[in-house]
Amino acid sequence: MDQQTVQGAARQQPDGMVHEGVPYREPALLARELRAPVDRALREGGRVVAVLDDPNRHALEDLLGSAAEAIEWRDPAEVHRVPAFTVATRWARLTRRNPRPEARTTVIAQHLDLPGVDLAHWIRLDAALNVALDGLPVTMLCPCRADADLELLLRVSHPALRVDGQSLPTGTLRDPTELVAEYPPPPPADLGPPVAELAVALDTLPAVRHLVAETAPRAGLDPERTADLVLAVNEIATNSVEHGPGHGRLRLWTRDGLVAEVYDVGRMAVPFPGIVAPPAAGARGRGLWLASELSDVLQVWSDESGTTVRLLAEAGRAG
Repeated sequence: MDQQTVQGAARQQPDGMVHEGVPYREPALLARELRAPVDRALREGGRVVAVLDDPNRHALEDLLGSAAEAIEWRDPAEVHRVPAFTVATRWARLTRRNPRPEARTTVIAQHLDLPGVDLAHWIRLDAALNVALDGLPVTMLCPCRADADLELLLRVSHPALRVDGQSLPTGTLRDPTELVAEYPPPPPADLGPPVAELAVALDTLPAVRHLVAETAPRAGLDPERTADLVLAVNEIATNSVEHGPGHGRLRLWTRDGLVAEVYDVGRMAVPFPGIVAPPAAGARGRGLWLASELSDVLQVWSDESGTTVRLLAEAGRAG
């Protein structure tokens, strides 16, 4: 492919997702690399959201001047305090809820060092983004400090790299399911003794709903959030009964809101649970999607011992 063809491809703006890694060596160079796509997005009236550390944010603000006031800045520690799949789901929601759906959403989401966030988090996140954002009108730009190892990781998880103002196809993108199989979510953390628990079976589903509704207000959830979580837990418990082994166990914890967990001895082969809505004509798979939409965090772990689905509804968070 000649240089003219590559530049022509870079100027095209597809209707669906653009997911590009942006290797950089210093903030000033990153700012120059980001200027063109940000200018274009703002000129076209698109929504621009940025998650950058302070040096990169200041460099971009200095370069853009007053135009930087139109960017929605997000705190990296706040964005990445939740699991990678949840981050991907939230970017997809933000895109779908764009107040100007006719304009593209542009997200600048830096890969950076954060306490408790390891390299596997970024691999899972980029794999999940390729699934969650597929077909959506969003440009996801992922700045990452350039070194040999990190650039290699960018190449396996991004369809293209943005280098010197050009969008260059990597040709080395790997299947997201394969990446997540190599870098699976960590096992569920031990939350200690639950504040309440109950057997899950067909005849206990009403009691499951009642227990969640009774416990949620004590965890700080308002009536709307309580109703959402009751419905979310009911979807998971019903899945366990109807599509799983037919019985399981519900446990509840009051930690930063209400954590609800359903465990059973069945296996669930869903690499990206709750991230993508099933087809409208489909009769299966809607439970995880609804549970994800109705909670703040959904996590699923499945191995030879069984399947754990954990939901979090945060206290004080709007529905």
